[in-house]
Amino acid sequence: LDCFHWEMKKYNSLFIFSSCNWTCMHLTLQWPGSFCIGINNKTICKIPQTVQYWTIHGLWPIRTGHCCDCWPIYHSHLEEIEPELAKLWPSFIKGKHFFYFWKDEWIKHGTCAGCVETMGSPFLYFQAAVKLRKLFDIDNILESSGIKTSCEVSYKLDDIRGVLTPVLGQIYDLQCVTDSKGREAWIQLKIHLFRNQTLGCPKQEQEQKFDLLAWSNSTGHPCPKNSTIFYVPINYENPHEPCN
Repeated sequence: LDCFHWEMKKYNSLFIFSSCNWTCMHLTLQWPGSFCIGINNKTICKIPQTVQYWTIHGLWPIRTGHCCDCWPIYHSHLEEIEPELAKLWPSFIKGKHFFYFWKDEWIKHGTCAGCVETMGSPFLYFQAAVKLRKLFDIDNILESSGIKTSCEVSYKLDDIRGVLTPVLGQIYDLQCVTDSKGREAWIQLKIHLFRNQTLGCPKQEQEQKFDLLAWSNSTGHPCPKNSTIFYVPINYENPHEPCN
């Protein structure tokens, strides 16, 4: 949208409704232990020592392209929840202030989500993501089921899904990266949600194109069914090769 049409959008509810042309969204969580394996530029990745759990990568309405550059976000919009965002939605790129990561996510994805009342501002959008991350406590789910980080023990995809499906339902995606030794390392979990933030939204036709854009700077891919998967520990000293 250009700025003229954005002004129309703000004041015309019919225009807002017609522009909200997406059905599903992904709450995408990332595992810091394998994040840097998937970064093509090995010099820019760093995991803060304070990070010890699954973090938010994004809350993404499923559509191609972003919606509007004219809906600004300022640091003051997020001050109330900044401590939680810093904990649950940090950046792992050296020298990139957390706010600029959040700003990128807002421009690319939040402006599309903003047509839904419960996510209709920068604060509401990020607050929704934080609430969902707390609701889906993946660290606890895995730990209580005996799935723990290791460089020696790997897991069958069906075993991981057997733990997650009772909590997430049938529709979610596990994504992996391949390390320098050819091992599949689990990097992301995409939870499929309807606009009202409930589980089970079916996969959309445009998801393949959306995924290609999302992985354009990474080597990530769907976790293969025919090989075991490593849930690698976080290696703060050598995050690009956590098991070496």
